[in-house]
Amino acid sequence: KISPINGIYLKGLIGKSRTYFDYSEGIIRGADAEFNINESLNLTGETSYIFGGSFVSRFQKDNNPAFNLPENVAAMSARLNIMHGGFNYFGEFSQKINDPIGSFSFDENNYANGKSIVNNLTYSQKGLGMTFESHFVDHMEFRSERAKEKEYIINYIPTLSKNHTYTLLALYPCATQPEGEAGFNTNIFYKIPKNTLLGGKYGTKLNLNFARTNSIEGGTSYLNDSSSHTSRPLKAIFIKNEILYFSDFNIEINKKITKKVRLNLVLATQNYNKDILEGKTTGEYGTIGSKIAIADISYKIKKGHTIRVELQELLSEDDETAEKHGDGDWHMILAEYTISPNWFFAIQDMYNYGNYYEDKQLHYVNTSVGYLKGANRFAIGYGKKRAGIFCVGGVCKEVPSSNGFSLNISSSF
Repeated sequence: KISPINGIYLKGLIGKSRTYFDYSEGIIRGADAEFNINESLNLTGETSYIFGGSFVSRFQKDNNPAFNLPENVAAMSARLNIMHGGFNYFGEFSQKINDPIGSFSFDENNYANGKSIVNNLTYSQKGLGMTFESHFVDHMEFRSERAKEKEYIINYIPTLSKNHTYTLLALYPCATQPEGEAGFNTNIFYKIPKNTLLGGKYGTKLNLNFARTNSIEGGTSYLNDSSSHTSRPLKAIFIKNEILYFSDFNIEINKKITKKVRLNLVLATQNYNKDILEGKTTGEYGTIGSKIAIADISYKIKKGHTIRVELQELLSEDDETAEKHGDGDWHMILAEYTISPNWFFAIQDMYNYGNYYEDKQLHYVNTSVGYLKGANRFAIGYGKKRAGIFCVGGVCKEVPSSNGFSLNISSSF
């Protein structure tokens, strides 16, 4: 990293990505430049401008006897950040040259170039905040080695959905489809003032969220049409023939009732295209719809001692196809006792009472005990975990069911 003059920042790198104890065959080279106009010109106005650009390439020898594969694959982007008062805008356009069998081992390679557009707009003032995110992505998956597993992904495409912390809200998580998707995510945060009719003595916090992700090119995605071997033009988010991948509409109400009681309520409706998001055969599993209600109540018994209870319910609205392949209706209850600042004890039961198959209408009970000391956290648990899709940062993997003990130790430095 270097900064030759005030307001200009340059970065460069070269190396190989490491996955566990292995290194990729591809050599990664990258450079990034950022220009902060206000810092460079000593401007003190209310508006700030930051320009940036980056370039990343992967070199890997072509050892494929059947196909002529490019040995150098490059991606480049340009970005702009404008800040004015309570507004903040960030936009980025990126392009990637053709990268056949760069993501999935399809029978037919895709030699199309990739492109993406990302836009983020936020506004905040006292008691009010709004965010709007959108992106268009087409053939943008980038791995440090051809046709390798997801652990070799080297670019980050954020998912356009809220990162839920409650169990049933995150039961069907949205996974980014880098080979083709368009969508948006919007949030509105508002605090109703204290000593008002709706705010009450302590005020009330509201969060309204709506996210939606669709296919591009009028319903044709690379996942269900391997004959699409050319770059596709930009299309609007809403097209009549588009395929819905994921949608989530939810409202959250957080209110302090008394000095000892706090309540958090969430209502949500979601749609989850299991065929696309889990890589199934189109039409095999269908789209899973659900209505979700959550009540999170905490009670402060005395100083340092708090008990918290979560009550969650998910009602499935699957069509006939999805009903046989989804999980159906769920109950979830959690009780947690905290002794600040060191101890916590918790027990949780998830009950899949609405599963289409009676032998799968199971209870998933988990217990855990944890101890916190400074920046260290120790937790031991025992219980049964369901099989499902678990996501981190928009990258998801399928995890089998399990039953047994777990030990987690984490430290911050």
